[in-house]
Amino acid sequence: MLIYLIAATIFMIQCWLMYYTYFLNKPKLKPASVLPHDNKEFFYFILIPCLNEGKVIKNTLQKLVNLKGQKQIIVIDDDSIDDTLIQVKAVSGPISILQRYLPNARTGKGDSLNNAIPLIKHLIKEKHLQPQNCIVGVIDADGVLSNNSIYQLNRLFANHRTDAVQLRIKMKQPLTVLQTFQDIEFFTINRLTQLIRQRLHAVALCGNGQFFRFSSVHQKLGLKPWGNALLEDYELTLKFELRGLNIRYLDEAYVTQEALVKFKDLILQRARWSQGGFNCWHYLQKIIHSREMLISQKFDTYFFLVQPLINILADFSILYLTIKFIFKFEFHPEFFIITSIFLSLIGMIFGTCFTIIYRHELRLVTQTKIDSMESNLQNQTMSVRKSILTVGILSYIYLVLFFSLLISGYHEIIGQRVWNKTSRL
Repeated sequence: MLIYLIAATIFMIQCWLMYYTYFLNKPKLKPASVLPHDNKEFFYFILIPCLNEGKVIKNTLQKLVNLKGQKQIIVIDDDSIDDTLIQVKAVSGPISILQRYLPNARTGKGDSLNNAIPLIKHLIKEKHLQPQNCIVGVIDADGVLSNNSIYQLNRLFANHRTDAVQLRIKMKQPLTVLQTFQDIEFFTINRLTQLIRQRLHAVALCGNGQFFRFSSVHQKLGLKPWGNALLEDYELTLKFELRGLNIRYLDEAYVTQEALVKFKDLILQRARWSQGGFNCWHYLQKIIHSREMLISQKFDTYFFLVQPLINILADFSILYLTIKFIFKFEFHPEFFIITSIFLSLIGMIFGTCFTIIYRHELRLVTQTKIDSMESNLQNQTMSVRKSILTVGILSYIYLVLFFSLLISGYHEIIGQRVWNKTSRL
């Protein structure tokens, strides 16, 4: 009971902080048509790690090539067995291909990305570029940057104290209720979470849409900034904070990615993410004794690392209390039904609020026309049925994700660290 009350209190505080943050930081996006021309101060090296991405990589490269700004795109092929390389070579533009072969391939996303750093260093020297004006970005093979991305990134990196920037993330063409849930989670809830973290100077990098200044990272982390945790983006975040590097969050531009279509894939994905958090526990001693990390950053890290354990214990508590409640009122079905309906409606307040905020933000983005695909914004006119189902899944998805926590804990105990990559449709 105590664990449940603690978890419920933490959850309500998180929700209240996100609602407060939303009203305090309503998006103020400028229409893409009124943005000034991109300056020539920064040069972008955009890394795209690929493993059997033939179905999506061509569209991603075409969009990147057409994006304004100085750039070199580096496709890191991890020994794909489909037509990934054929699709890459079909696109003309500033594109380099870095191929890896087994047994040295498929050793983790972090290891794959590290292989590109020596090439970037060589290209900087070859092109006579200033390292402090070279920005390294990472996007997924299905990622597409909004039309204003380079302009907004230039604006933040113009501040020499900015070492890294994380873009907002949005799901591409969310058709189903499950995909819409993921879009709300990333585009709305994660945005508000990141804005809270920004006040704590504890913005977290994500696997998609992360950008950093080459000179800062090379100087502090060398040629292998990424580690091999299953959550390599959060591990990189910890490395940045331990070295005193400053990460900013950019919510006025975003990168899109494909949403999962099956609950099974979602459970496996979240299990990998949870286990990736467990992988980062070995940094605890460094974090505790670090003089570079701020107290607020340490607090955020402790909370992030311990939250899966709290959630597991809270879910077991909910299961126990539910069973106990059923047996206690089994001879009073009318009371049981009324109470269950009342509690269910109370629980849906969370999903209702975030669904409303989500639809409002989609309408705002539609007005600015910064998205290269109008179909990415289709949920702004959701039907009543879809809205109700979305509210329901958003409010009670934790019942499904409970299995993710159990899987991640089990895998960590037995020492299984396998990257379960989701197949493209």
